[in-house]
Amino acid sequence: MIDPGGPHERVVDALADAEPVRAGEVIRIRTTGGGGWGDPLRRDPAAVARDVLWRKVSAAAALADYGVVLTGDLDDGTLGFDAGATTAERACRAVWSRDDDPFFDRGPGYATLAGGAAHADVDRL
Repeated sequence: MIDPGGPHERVVDALADAEPVRAGEVIRIRTTGGGGWGDPLRRDPAAVARDVLWRKVSAAAALADYGVVLTGDLDDGTLGFDAGATTAERACRAVWSRDDDPFFDRGPGYATLAGGAAHADVDRL
């Protein structure tokens, strides 16, 4: 969207090219969900419900991927989540066991260059 809320507000195609933008206009880009960071079962359930409300994540994915039990209705904006049911759902699933693994793999040469260290301290989430 170009100039959201402004006098020249307009929606443009996601792959628009050569779209004129006036000085001072804002460009708003909303993207779909990505792979994310960390264990999806640790994502704030309220944020997952918001993502479903914004249609970035499906209701089915909220349960299947994030373990969030939704309540309310998506179409009338009353969507929320059941905290107790979400906690129970998440407890039934295997906890991500890779917490101690570094997030970044610097490759086999890193240990040689880093004096034997397998990874840097900042490589852990």
